[in-house]
Amino acid sequence: MASASGRGGGFQVVMSDLLGASVTFRTEAATYQAIIPGGGPACPDGGDAAFNQALQAMVQLIEGLHLQVTGVMESDSGKLRKAHDTYAHTEESLTQLCKQISSPRSIS
Repeated sequence: MASASGRGGGFQVVMSDLLGASVTFRTEAATYQAIIPGGGPACPDGGDAAFNQALQAMVQLIEGLHLQVTGVMESDSGKLRKAHDTYAHTEESLTQLCKQISSPRSIS
């Protein structure tokens, strides 16, 4: 059963869900990235040079992983948006094809 917009009843919900998920992933990626400031978190003084060096290396690894997770979330946002756009284009193409099949004289 098609709605007035030409989209199937349940399909439109999936389309809006894909778009909503894409926006949410992008927003949450920015929020997640803001948790740790640029340059990473401050490294505490452990009282020993060797320990401080190891601690600094660990903090840098945490910062790198943090940025990697942010990148994955942004990438997933883009993939969800692309899926939305692809489905929307396919739906439009199928709608146009159905109209041409049912009314061949309208083909230009």
